Amino acid sequence: MSTSIFVLGMNHKTAALQLREKVYFSEELWGAYLQDLLSRGLAEEAVLISTCNRSELYCATDDIASVREWFCAQTTLSFNELDPVLYVYRDEAAIEHIMTVACGLDSMVLGETQILGQLKQAFSESCAAGAVNTLFYRLFQRVFAIAKEVRTATAIGACPVSVASAAVHFIKQQVGVQQKILFNDANVVLVGAGETASLLLRYLKSQLNQRITILNRNIDKAEALAEDFFAQSNTLDHLEVALEAADIVFSATGSPTPLLTKEMVLRAVQRRENKPLIFFDLAVPRDIDPEVATVAGAYLYCIDDLKIMIEQHRQGREHAADKAREMIRKESIDFFAQSESHDKVTHTIRAYRDQFNVICEGELAKARHQLRQGVDPELVLSRFAHAFMKKLLHVPSVQLRQAGAEGRFELVQFAKQLFAISDPETEAL
Repeated sequence: MSTSIFVLGMNHKTAALQLREKVYFSEELWGAYLQDLLSRGLAEEAVLISTCNRSELYCATDDIASVREWFCAQTTLSFNELDPVLYVYRDEAAIEHIMTVACGLDSMVLGETQILGQLKQAFSESCAAGAVNTLFYRLFQRVFAIAKEVRTATAIGACPVSVASAAVHFIKQQVGVQQKILFNDANVVLVGAGETASLLLRYLKSQLNQRITILNRNIDKAEALAEDFFAQSNTLDHLEVALEAADIVFSATGSPTPLLTKEMVLRAVQRRENKPLIFFDLAVPRDIDPEVATVAGAYLYCIDDLKIMIEQHRQGREHAADKAREMIRKESIDFFAQSESHDKVTHTIRAYRDQFNVICEGELAKARHQLRQGVDPELVLSRFAHAFMKKLLHVPSVQLRQAGAEGRFELVQFAKQLFAISDPETEAL
């Protein structure tokens, strides 16, 4: 291919949360990022995705070094800080990685399904930004198809687990260890009303006796979610008051800065008469100031605290994952081979068309000159058609005569097929 397909990024395997939250591309700005990348001429096509566990750029380019510099420049980290945790995959390996991501095999929770929806959203945003052309359209259709096939043909999708469900299970364990709160009777506050919040509510609703409180900057979204899950809702202005009555707080918003500060939590804990307050921050960048962990009576956890639990879950799914990886490997090889073939055919057609254009422009120049000299237009057109046809057919005619003299009649048959030439002798039969 004239340009290569690249994956450039970082994830939960290469970087801790403290780094990942500084390399976060807000979904609302994905289109702007991509348009900037393309307007600088750094890539021909691109898709950008940024979640709690990864920030990755998929692009078609012949200058990955410049793309890498651009990627680093969009963050608050220096190139030297960020570069060591970045990975780069090219062509077949890049295709395999994107498919692996879509199937949930590169996720913190093996086989989780949320990433496929996030990837589809990223692709949609890229299309809207004009960053997707023929190559990436074909690629991502294959990516989404293999993700569906893996779910159907393997056990990787059985009993789907997500970071949200793992977080709920983790907090239940922590409550059990402390034995100061009964999980079923806990007052739970949920900060955020997006997809992750919806997943949390799905796992929480059947396990709690108390109504969950949903707090969100956009009250309409909070109310809509509350109605679906028989919860109560309010704005973020109610956050500090809600902390006083809460036992457990889950937070999952897209805020670029912390919503819960150490001072806010300290005031709430002091009013609670030493009753413990448990926090789980699922957001990246984090919603809760890490300093909250230093407040007596406050217990703060984040998604990286799930790794031990998730690893136990992973071991039970490795056989299914191995089968899925085999399917992905074959699909990535096939797609890359087809892309190379498609590229060669496209280049051949373009070169053939360019030859036609050169011949045509040369004869047109002669015809225009003759017309300016006053030569009869009918005669000019006749000369143009004759000269153009003669030059157009010269090389193919020479090649076919030579093939016939050498007994290479398969080339003659191929020419008939290529140019859709009917055989009068065959038609007579």
